[in-house]
Amino acid sequence: WDAAMASEEEMAGIITGTQDTLGKLITKPKLTEKLLKKPPFRFLHDIVMEVTRSTTFGQGLYTTEESDAAQLSEKQTKVDFLNKAISLTSFALGEKIDVSANKIVAGLEPEKTNAWLQKFHSAATTCAGPKSDEAVQRVLSGESAAAPKEKKKKKEEAPAEKEKEKAAAPAAAPEDAAAAAEAEEKKKKEEARRKKKEKEEKRKAEEAAAAAAAGA
Repeated sequence: WDAAMASEEEMAGIITGTQDTLGKLITKPKLTEKLLKKPPFRFLHDIVMEVTRSTTFGQGLYTTEESDAAQLSEKQTKVDFLNKAISLTSFALGEKIDVSANKIVAGLEPEKTNAWLQKFHSAATTCAGPKSDEAVQRVLSGESAAAPKEKKKKKEEAPAEKEKEKAAAPAAAPEDAAAAAEAEEKKKKEEARRKKKEKEEKRKAEEAAAAAAAGA
């Protein structure tokens, strides 16, 4: 679904789909059309908490602080909370969920948010128990279903990047080495100049002393 493509009619159908699935599973918060049209964070937080409470799906995923919506006032904490719920759904069902936590928080793409809520209902009603526990562990260990394609790409690119760095290192080295050698050379010249000057002064002092001695 594309946000621009979801017409009023389609949106109404999507919302009905959420009400017919998730709305049958939990009685609060009430899944009204108004809230589902642009789901606020607090509303989604309540849904996730209530689904976990009534089905045990996702139990152990959130800390006490995360379980209290009032504690999550920063945008990043809201995004993190939603990413955990999206990843949990994705891992439990074994499929990619096309939704962005950042866009949900920004109030964008409500049709994708509703599609995720329907998947969340599906996961909660079919994956509570071992599947849920395994998914929770994966999320807690740092795995994320957020844009897995990019993540995979990055993993593949990582060795290439390292190779690039390695390749770049010798290329940079001659310049660095040249600069270092130049600095060293300069240092040596200054040192030699200083020693020469000292020698010169010493010689002059000795000559003056010798002349004075001769004069005496």
